[in-house]
Amino acid sequence: MQTIRDIEHIFADRHDLLSGVRNAAFEAKEIIETLSSHIESYTAAVCPGCTRVCCINKHSRYDRSDIIFMAALGNDIPDDRSGIEESAPCRFLGNKGCVMARSQRPYRCTWFFCTPLLDYAIEKSGPSGYRKFVGMLQQITEKRTRMMHDFEAITLRGNSP
Repeated sequence: MQTIRDIEHIFADRHDLLSGVRNAAFEAKEIIETLSSHIESYTAAVCPGCTRVCCINKHSRYDRSDIIFMAALGNDIPDDRSGIEESAPCRFLGNKGCVMARSQRPYRCTWFFCTPLLDYAIEKSGPSGYRKFVGMLQQITEKRTRMMHDFEAITLRGNSP
Protein backbone atom coordinates (compact mmCIF):
# COMPACT_ATOMS: atom_id res chain seq x y z
CA MET A 1 0.00 0.00 0.00
CA GLN A 2 1.42 3.34 -1.05
CA THR A 3 0.30 5.17 2.11
CA ILE A 4 2.29 2.74 4.26
CA ARG A 5 5.42 3.17 2.16
CA ASP A 6 5.05 6.95 2.16
CA ILE A 7 4.74 7.13 5.93
CA GLU A 8 7.64 4.71 6.46
CA HIS A 9 9.80 6.90 4.19
CA ILE A 10 8.85 10.01 6.18
CA PHE A 11 10.00 8.31 9.39
CA ALA A 12 13.24 7.24 7.72
CA ASP A 13 13.92 10.66 6.17
CA ARG A 14 12.93 12.81 9.16
CA HIS A 15 13.97 10.52 11.99
CA ASP A 16 15.30 13.27 14.27
CA LEU A 17 12.38 15.63 13.71
CA LEU A 18 9.86 12.91 14.57
CA SER A 19 11.20 12.03 18.03
CA GLY A 20 8.18 13.70 19.68
CA VAL A 21 5.83 11.65 17.49
CA ARG A 22 7.64 8.46 18.46
CA ASN A 23 7.59 9.43 22.15
CA ALA A 24 3.83 10.03 22.09
CA ALA A 25 3.30 6.69 20.33
CA PHE A 26 5.43 4.84 22.90
CA GLU A 27 3.56 6.55 25.76
CA ALA A 28 0.23 5.47 24.26
CA LYS A 29 1.54 1.93 23.75
CA GLU A 30 2.63 1.76 27.39
CA ILE A 31 -0.86 2.72 28.59
CA ILE A 32 -2.46 0.25 26.16
CA GLU A 33 -0.27 -2.55 27.49
CA THR A 34 -1.03 -1.57 31.08
CA LEU A 35 -4.76 -1.82 30.36
CA SER A 36 -4.51 -4.95 28.25
CA SER A 37 -4.37 -7.52 31.06
CA HIS A 38 -7.53 -6.05 32.60
CA ILE A 39 -9.33 -5.96 29.27
CA GLU A 40 -8.22 -9.52 28.49
CA SER A 41 -9.67 -10.75 31.79
CA TYR A 42 -12.97 -9.07 30.90
CA THR A 43 -13.06 -10.43 27.35
CA ALA A 44 -12.13 -13.92 28.59
CA ALA A 45 -15.21 -13.87 30.81
CA VAL A 46 -17.68 -12.21 28.41
CA CYS A 47 -16.73 -13.01 24.82
CA PRO A 48 -16.81 -16.83 24.82
CA GLY A 49 -20.53 -16.77 25.67
CA CYS A 50 -21.38 -14.22 23.01
CA THR A 51 -23.66 -15.31 20.19
CA ARG A 52 -22.89 -12.30 17.97
CA VAL A 53 -19.27 -11.77 17.04
CA CYS A 54 -18.53 -8.03 17.02
CA CYS A 55 -14.92 -8.53 15.91
CA ILE A 56 -15.59 -8.33 12.18
CA ASN A 57 -13.24 -7.88 9.28
CA LYS A 58 -14.18 -4.30 8.44
CA HIS A 59 -12.62 -3.23 11.74
CA SER A 60 -9.29 -4.95 10.98
CA ARG A 61 -8.13 -2.29 8.54
CA TYR A 62 -5.52 0.20 9.62
CA ASP A 63 -6.38 3.84 9.01
CA ARG A 64 -3.80 6.59 8.50
CA SER A 65 -3.36 7.28 12.22
CA ASP A 66 -2.84 3.55 12.86
CA ILE A 67 -0.17 3.45 10.16
CA ILE A 68 1.59 6.46 11.69
CA PHE A 69 1.35 4.87 15.16
CA MET A 70 2.81 1.58 13.93
CA ALA A 71 5.58 3.33 11.97
CA ALA A 72 6.46 5.46 15.01
CA LEU A 73 6.84 2.27 17.03
CA GLY A 74 8.90 0.65 14.27
CA ASN A 75 6.29 -2.08 13.75
CA ASP A 76 5.25 -3.65 10.48
CA ILE A 77 1.68 -3.15 9.32
CA PRO A 78 -0.08 -6.38 8.33
CA ASP A 79 -1.11 -6.56 4.70
CA ASP A 80 -4.74 -5.75 4.03
CA ARG A 81 -6.43 -8.87 2.76
CA SER A 82 -8.87 -7.85 0.13
CA GLY A 83 -11.55 -10.29 -0.83
CA ILE A 84 -12.67 -11.02 2.73
CA GLU A 85 -16.25 -9.94 3.37
CA GLU A 86 -16.53 -6.90 5.63
CA SER A 87 -19.03 -8.74 7.83
CA ALA A 88 -16.86 -11.88 8.13
CA PRO A 89 -15.13 -12.51 11.46
CA CYS A 90 -11.99 -10.42 11.83
CA ARG A 91 -8.94 -11.82 10.08
CA PHE A 92 -7.05 -11.58 13.38
CA LEU A 93 -9.66 -13.48 15.40
CA GLY A 94 -8.33 -16.81 16.62
CA ASN A 95 -9.85 -19.56 18.77
CA LYS A 96 -8.99 -17.66 21.96
CA GLY A 97 -9.62 -14.11 20.76
CA CYS A 98 -7.37 -11.73 18.89
CA VAL A 99 -3.99 -13.05 17.83
CA MET A 100 -2.52 -9.53 17.75
CA ALA A 101 -1.05 -7.75 20.75
CA ARG A 102 -3.51 -5.03 21.76
CA SER A 103 -1.02 -2.24 20.97
CA GLN A 104 -0.60 -3.59 17.42
CA ARG A 105 -4.29 -3.67 16.57
CA PRO A 106 -6.13 -0.92 14.73
CA TYR A 107 -7.05 1.78 17.24
CA ARG A 108 -10.78 1.10 16.96
CA CYS A 109 -10.08 -2.40 18.33
CA THR A 110 -8.27 -0.93 21.33
CA TRP A 111 -11.23 1.13 22.53
CA PHE A 112 -14.29 -0.77 21.31
CA PHE A 113 -16.31 -2.32 24.13
CA CYS A 114 -19.77 -3.75 23.64
CA THR A 115 -22.42 -3.18 26.30
CA PRO A 116 -22.03 -6.60 27.98
CA LEU A 117 -18.27 -6.06 28.20
CA LEU A 118 -18.68 -2.58 29.70
CA ASP A 119 -21.27 -3.87 32.17
CA TYR A 120 -18.90 -6.63 33.24
CA ALA A 121 -15.98 -4.18 33.58
CA ILE A 122 -18.05 -1.89 35.80
CA GLU A 123 -19.24 -4.82 37.89
CA LYS A 124 -15.71 -6.21 38.40
CA SER A 125 -13.81 -2.95 38.89
CA GLY A 126 -16.43 -0.88 40.69
CA PRO A 127 -17.18 2.77 39.96
CA SER A 128 -13.74 4.13 40.92
CA GLY A 129 -11.92 1.42 39.00
CA TYR A 130 -14.12 2.04 35.99
CA ARG A 131 -13.41 5.79 36.15
CA LYS A 132 -9.68 5.01 36.22
CA PHE A 133 -10.14 2.68 33.24
CA VAL A 134 -11.97 5.38 31.25
CA GLY A 135 -9.32 7.91 32.25
CA MET A 136 -6.61 5.67 30.85
CA LEU A 137 -8.54 5.31 27.59
CA GLN A 138 -8.73 9.11 27.43
CA GLN A 139 -4.97 9.31 27.99
CA ILE A 140 -4.40 6.96 25.05
CA THR A 141 -6.57 9.18 22.88
CA GLU A 142 -4.70 12.29 24.04
CA LYS A 143 -1.30 10.72 23.28
CA ARG A 144 -2.42 9.61 19.83
CA THR A 145 -3.94 13.03 19.14
CA ARG A 146 -0.65 14.68 20.10
CA MET A 147 1.21 12.15 17.94
CA MET A 148 -0.95 13.02 14.93
CA HIS A 149 -0.74 16.77 15.54
CA ASP A 150 3.05 16.65 15.76
CA PHE A 151 3.31 14.41 12.68
CA GLU A 152 1.12 16.77 10.65
CA ALA A 153 3.05 19.83 11.88
CA ILE A 154 6.30 18.33 10.65
CA THR A 155 5.15 16.72 7.43
CA LEU A 156 2.54 19.14 6.12
CA ARG A 157 3.98 22.45 7.14
CA GLY A 158 7.61 21.48 7.49
CA ASN A 159 7.66 22.85 11.04
CA SER A 160 8.80 21.15 14.18
CA PRO A 161 6.07 20.60 16.80
